[in-house]
Amino acid sequence: MSTDTCATSPLPLEQATNLLLIIDAETLLTHYSQPSLDPQRPTMIEDGFIFSVGASSSGHELIIPLSGTLHLRGRTVGLHAEHSVVLYNLTVGNAGVLEPPQLVVHSQLPLPAPNPEIPTEPLTGKANDHYWRCPPLSPGVERCELSFMLVDSNCEVLGHFGWEVEVTVSG
Repeated sequence: MSTDTCATSPLPLEQATNLLLIIDAETLLTHYSQPSLDPQRPTMIEDGFIFSVGASSSGHELIIPLSGTLHLRGRTVGLHAEHSVVLYNLTVGNAGVLEPPQLVVHSQLPLPAPNPEIPTEPLTGKANDHYWRCPPLSPGVERCELSFMLVDSNCEVLGHFGWEVEVTVSG
């Protein structure tokens, strides 16, 4: 489990539990060949297409500590960066385990890239980053639904998907 101290504006200093969801975009698009193009009615997916890094997990359950605010990010697996993911909605149930999620967007962050002329001196580009911030309230289990879209290299939407997951907050 990854926990970092985050001092990024506008949020105050907090202990974070960083969780990265890795989405197997190619397999997902093959299995769900006609996904929804309506962001309000995403295609619900089964387990096996999303893998987590940074927290304990089993299938559709994620386990985080009470001591760290959840920072949830998503990325895709791809050899040529042909697909990207945008996590556009996160809802939590009403069990009182998690606060309502907040979308955090950081614009124009420096992004290092290899320099083909001098490999030991990286080039710097700019990119936006986003994550969902969700502080835990108490130990327990909360049912959540994550909505995300897959886009191609031209940022054209290929489909909207939904994934139900249980978040267990351990105390």
